[in-house]
Amino acid sequence: MGKRQQVVVQEQERPAQIPVHEFKLGRLELLFRKMALAAATMTGIGFVLVNAPVAMLIGDSLLRIPISSQANVMAITGRVLFLMALTISALLGVLLIFGAVQFYERGTVKGVAFLGTVLGAFYLLCLGVGSSLLLPEPNQAALALVVAPMFVVAGAALYISSSQRWKLLGSATGIVGGIILAYSISNLRALDLVFAWNIPFTGPFLSLTLLESAAVILAPVAAMAHAVFSYSPEERSIPHAFTLLVALTYGLGAFIGSIMLSMSFWNLIWQSPLVGPFHGLSELVANMIVFWSASLVLVDVGGILLTVVAGLGFVCMARELSKH
Repeated sequence: MGKRQQVVVQEQERPAQIPVHEFKLGRLELLFRKMALAAATMTGIGFVLVNAPVAMLIGDSLLRIPISSQANVMAITGRVLFLMALTISALLGVLLIFGAVQFYERGTVKGVAFLGTVLGAFYLLCLGVGSSLLLPEPNQAALALVVAPMFVVAGAALYISSSQRWKLLGSATGIVGGIILAYSISNLRALDLVFAWNIPFTGPFLSLTLLESAAVILAPVAAMAHAVFSYSPEERSIPHAFTLLVALTYGLGAFIGSIMLSMSFWNLIWQSPLVGPFHGLSELVANMIVFWSASLVLVDVGGILLTVVAGLGFVCMARELSKH
């Protein structure tokens, strides 16, 4: 074998070297997936643990209402629907963890996202009908909470179609549903109808109502961006940016909303020996309220991690775009 042939063989056997910037980008993407898994896991556990004491408190109030009038029957029925909604919300937390694991391992969550959308719509429907029964007179925000899930489910059903036209129609229907839902979230505090404590309750998805209203509109907008731009490799950064914006908005809302609600709880607990709505409560109810406020820490941590995930996602996008 000649020297030239030996050199060729040695070059062929030498392992290909990975450029430094590609190696770093891979590490950053791996960190992004790990952080997303951690954020979704903390938020999902928070959904389960927060809904448990709320359900117990609603159940306790349910047992105290006598079946002596039509108004009391409607109050009992409304609380039963709230209990159904809280159960579905806890299931959403479990599904969120499962979806996060699937995203970390495979990178696709289409089926889990559709199931979560349907469960979320049923959850909102139970809240809307329950709120309508608890209100003394018809309310536009409660009616919007009943109507919005129908648009959300219809939009999701159209969006999973393989046709581009149906995807666009589904995302447009979802945007209409998101706008209606945002109006309801901004104008209706469902838990105020059961607990008249005059504190800033979070929205249906445990986030600050203002930012949660923005997130439910941005989510179908992100879906439309995926339907329009995902087929062009040069424009895929646009739908990714919208998705990260949804994560950032909800993450900040979960962080701020949980802190505000938890601090409000502790303020009333501090005043409870003397004054306030917690004055004279039984030990069981007081313990459930303390557990509720402590569980909000998990949602708070999940919101912080989700905000970090959104920041990492934007960094990954910037580095990817700099390569072109």
